[in-house]
Amino acid sequence: MTEQRRDEVGWLRRQWVGAVQSYQWHVLNRSESWLTQAIRTEYAGSYMVERPFQEAIGSMKMIAGTAYMIRADLLRELGWGRSLTEDWELTLRLYTRGYKVVYTPYAETPAECVSTFTRLARQRMRWAEGHSYNVRKWFWSVLRSPRIRLREKVGFAFYSTYYLQALFMFVGSFCWLLSEVVFKVHVPEWTSLMGWSLVISNLLSLPLMNLSGLVMEGAPRRDLSGILGAVAISFLLVPFQAWAAVKGLFERNEGPWFRTPKTGRITDPVWPLRRLGKLRRWLLGPKSGEGQPPGPARISANISPPRRPARRLAWVMIGGLMLCLGALGVGALHAPVVEAVGTMTLYLHGASTFTMDEVSPIGSQQTFFLGNGATRTWHTPSSTAAAQTIAATTTFSFTFWASGPNTDDSQTRLTFAYSSSSTCSSPTTIAQATFLLHTGANQTTATFTPASSVAVPTGSFFCWTMLVLDAGADAGRTLLYDDSTDKTHINSSQTIFIPEFALLLVGVALLAPLATRRGVRLRTFLRRHSS
Repeated sequence: MTEQRRDEVGWLRRQWVGAVQSYQWHVLNRSESWLTQAIRTEYAGSYMVERPFQEAIGSMKMIAGTAYMIRADLLRELGWGRSLTEDWELTLRLYTRGYKVVYTPYAETPAECVSTFTRLARQRMRWAEGHSYNVRKWFWSVLRSPRIRLREKVGFAFYSTYYLQALFMFVGSFCWLLSEVVFKVHVPEWTSLMGWSLVISNLLSLPLMNLSGLVMEGAPRRDLSGILGAVAISFLLVPFQAWAAVKGLFERNEGPWFRTPKTGRITDPVWPLRRLGKLRRWLLGPKSGEGQPPGPARISANISPPRRPARRLAWVMIGGLMLCLGALGVGALHAPVVEAVGTMTLYLHGASTFTMDEVSPIGSQQTFFLGNGATRTWHTPSSTAAAQTIAATTTFSFTFWASGPNTDDSQTRLTFAYSSSSTCSSPTTIAQATFLLHTGANQTTATFTPASSVAVPTGSFFCWTMLVLDAGADAGRTLLYDDSTDKTHINSSQTIFIPEFALLLVGVALLAPLATRRGVRLRTFLRRHSS
């Protein structure tokens, strides 16, 4: 492409840019309270991660607040809207006319955060109502507009339910609580797994996005304490945003607009803008008085109380995240039992306590003498954390190692069941069959299935029972198991339970670098001061 052609393309692109959104940098009162710290962190993730990503993929960008510039001729043509979210309405009006909004994080506009939760809730309710109202009003106009690209339409459709997500979460949580507490009915199978996966992914993604935003803008370490607060307000605002979003979606006219009051209290310096001082001195030279020795110090009577060291706040943040992830990890040991496509293998273990799980044996060989009337039961070491259904199409087979005489077989009843007790007392049969077990290695019985689909309630232990009905003429056969070679086990065509043991390790992997860095700095600090 020639230089002249590039200039023409650049000129055409500039003609279609209707507005430029810059970075609303909410740092003026970030230290006023935990709430302002949380809101400041929330904005960092949005303006340093979410919006640059939208710019990179060419999605629809929204103009927001006061930190944007718009072409004067367009503003005169379009006029100023009266919507509760006039900036969102203006965005849609620009796009339907073929104009674009671009975003730059390099133009920083210091701003003030809302300082009370009541004001924050009213502000977010106004946003939710106005957003949903304009989505309904402009939805088909945006999707049908030939001036809007496909990726911009996809972005608009994705963000059209931005505030309605609060409704889905509120209704879903209420229904889950009602079923667990009132009706004592547990959410089944994949529904439970998907629901908890969404909750856990939300708990992890929000802190990561906000942390990334703080790191990318070069925020001081003390601002990291706002990450937990940002997660907290995202849940606290759910009922308010849900109601306002539904109201805006169905109401004929929007409610009244109100201004969100601010305290005007500035608690923090805008430190990155100090870099402009070097540029000013380089261009214009020092001001009068600069470079002179300082005069006598003045002591102000209005001395603010000493603030808590940022180091402690960072440790509190890391400890809180570790506590949350630790609780999730402990809960993962009793993860919901789910029905899924695939196979399951349960290995038999134990010499005095007889258990079975999905861990392949590596210990010493154990035996079970298959004499007349001999019986033994193995059980899972932990109970299920959610209800599940074992389908009637599930097939079970028993693969075993046995030693002893091979002139006759042992007639044995094999039972797969569940029980509310870890000792498998009063078990409920899932599938049962009688087979002839003979001497040999890696022997497999024929498959057997449940008579019908079986609903397994929460808090159940799975049980495997072997009862020798007739040992035959040569009553000297022995079952071998729990050895790295003799891996006696039960196979199922259905995956009955899937423990999520790796969840805690993922959380530790995310936080370990931060904790290690903090520990190194702390040791260095102690060494210097001790010497």
